[in-house]
Amino acid sequence: MVGFNQATLSQDQLWKQIYDRPERLAAREHPVIVYLDIQLEDIVRGGLKKLTDPLKQATPSRMRERFKELSGLDCLVFHRSEVTGADLDRPNVKAILISGRNTTDVPPDDRPFFDLIRNTTIPMIGFCGGGQLIGKAYGLDIVRMRKLKEGEKDLMPTYHPGFFKERGFLKVQIVKPDPLFAGLGQEIAVKQSHAFQLPDVPGGYDLLASTAECRVQAMKDRKRLVYGVQFHPEQYDETHTDGRKVLENFFRLALKE
Repeated sequence: MVGFNQATLSQDQLWKQIYDRPERLAAREHPVIVYLDIQLEDIVRGGLKKLTDPLKQATPSRMRERFKELSGLDCLVFHRSEVTGADLDRPNVKAILISGRNTTDVPPDDRPFFDLIRNTTIPMIGFCGGGQLIGKAYGLDIVRMRKLKEGEKDLMPTYHPGFFKERGFLKVQIVKPDPLFAGLGQEIAVKQSHAFQLPDVPGGYDLLASTAECRVQAMKDRKRLVYGVQFHPEQYDETHTDGRKVLENFFRLALKE
């Protein structure tokens, strides 16, 4: 970066370095992929304060590099507060990936993305809260997971205490074969971090994967290359690589379109 000392960057300057401006996409003609960060703005800003090297360590920055590596295309990263679905629905956008987010008792206004989700022909995949956003676009509510049983440990006691959460690298059962899981077995191990879920799949979608506690772990539009997953395939590591394979499969499918 030229012209800034990172130690003296304000929160606004950091934000502008981490996220792309919408006009950058409008000016692009060559193929790109888009990562839409739907995390709540105050949580993003709070997280930046805790990082020693936010320009490299911030999740949007890491995802930009990870998705660029896996797809072979430049990845632009936008925050939900600065774009609408119409901004992203462009011929040169070859795939859209939607992040997860913390769920609050006061849901943010997601309506600017509903038309994009329901109508775009651009391949799309939503992770965790991003998958839930796809369900919301079709009128589904996001519901809490069950209450903890007596004596049951709370895995995330500071996040919606008293309710069951799926957290960590957990096994997910594939219930319907799909190219998204090509090269993987009937069971995959992927990162989970959620206390909420979709109660069902939207009309026109197939259920692809489940766990004992969360039925809708993966779903797909029957007519378009649009996936929603409750897990976080983007948070793979060297020991748990199934998420990486899911993303590789998604990009292989998306870039054929």
